[in-house]
Amino acid sequence: MASFKVGSKSEVFHLSGHTWLNSTGLKPDVMIQVQDQTFHLHKFPLLSRSGYLETLFSKASESTCVAQLHDIPGGPDTFLLVAKFCYGARTEITTENVASLRCAAEYLQMSENYGDANLITLTESFLNDTVFTNWNDSIKALESCEHKLIPLAEELHIVTRCIASLANKASYAEDTTTSWNGIQTKSTSGNWWFNDVSSFLNISMYKRFIKTIESRGVKADIITASVTHYAKRNLPLLGSSRHCGSSSSEEGTNRGDDGIYYSNDDQKSLLEEIVELLPSQKCATSTRFLLRLLRTSMVLRASAVTRGNLERKIGVQLDEAALEDLLIPNMGNSAETLYDIDSVQRILDHFIIRERATVSPYELPETIIGGMHTCSTKRASTSTSHSTSLVHRTDIAGWFFDTDSDNDDTSGKCYTQEGDNGNANMVMNGTMKERVYELEKECTSMKQDLDKLVKTKEGRSFFSKLFGLRSKTKTSPGDKDGLMKE
Repeated sequence: MASFKVGSKSEVFHLSGHTWLNSTGLKPDVMIQVQDQTFHLHKFPLLSRSGYLETLFSKASESTCVAQLHDIPGGPDTFLLVAKFCYGARTEITTENVASLRCAAEYLQMSENYGDANLITLTESFLNDTVFTNWNDSIKALESCEHKLIPLAEELHIVTRCIASLANKASYAEDTTTSWNGIQTKSTSGNWWFNDVSSFLNISMYKRFIKTIESRGVKADIITASVTHYAKRNLPLLGSSRHCGSSSSEEGTNRGDDGIYYSNDDQKSLLEEIVELLPSQKCATSTRFLLRLLRTSMVLRASAVTRGNLERKIGVQLDEAALEDLLIPNMGNSAETLYDIDSVQRILDHFIIRERATVSPYELPETIIGGMHTCSTKRASTSTSHSTSLVHRTDIAGWFFDTDSDNDDTSGKCYTQEGDNGNANMVMNGTMKERVYELEKECTSMKQDLDKLVKTKEGRSFFSKLFGLRSKTKTSPGDKDGLMKE
């Protein structure tokens, strides 16, 4: 961690309870209260460096001036560093405290009008010459701005400059090609920054970072990869392995990478933000991952706008999907169908609208056509029968599995057979059966885990890292594997 030391005098303060006392031997004539701590100081060192304190104490008539600075940026810890600086005591400006010192210096009006090499000048120089030139230092400085310092850190453009510094370095991160014994190999070094921004930036900061690199021409597939990484790292319910309380680093556990449990509302808000960040270009995001987001959005009961956005993105590239991908569990409390037929119908509508001028519905993959026909005919027949339960689990087996079939094809394709009654039966191999059961199991597991999260952690704030709070519960090693494949 980079640092810069100023001052030469030895330590001149010591703490007694909640009071900081000066060891110079001179009687203090200033008492400053900062939150729960009190500082007994002297006028001259302070007034010679701070325009704010000079104005404040020049109006005081008492022999001992009393002031309250409860709203000073950084609180008591930062004011102690400011006091040391004013007394010429050894003070260390670091990557982690420079933002708070810069804000405090602005608050106290510590410009060059009150002494050469004053605190505003020193902190600005350290930011420009050290922090903004280094990736790790920019990350730490930005992280320190997320809580107490905003909005003053925004007014001083510290946040904007940190993000610009990070975006500049990420924008130039490209894949490199090396040659060994005449063979060209590609090194995927362009995603080295994914893990840092996913681990240290809350969603607000991350959104600004993504928007900035997008404006600088970073390719859509790189942005998608980063957003996907962020989602997998910070959305516990996103993934196929969900074991409540697991300490595994495997994706999809109910803990974030920082070991914090996430509430339903927190995850829903994060999911909605993530969906908005996905590039709009067709196939920029894989269809399978979009469908995973859609299933998760249904579990979390995300907004209709979010679900509609995902359905539209999936519909635009529906030709990339397989039938098993479209087996979307119905997450409604009073679900009458095991799978969400309405959602699939809307996805298909988006596809047909996009392709209506050039593509016939019969150009869809055979497996999808069969699945859509099955869902449509089954929904029509059950609707006309006025049955109280449109689709039962026993019906699913009848729709999708023909146990009497002699077909032993292992290619994963589906076939449609129509009888006199017009109903379709899908013939699937063992692999497809297993996938359907996996989806059913996944649906049940997601609901159970969500219930546990809400019941055991209700009323707490679990999004400490992502939304700027700090109330952690249990810890876990978290996700150390970086970006995971679909």
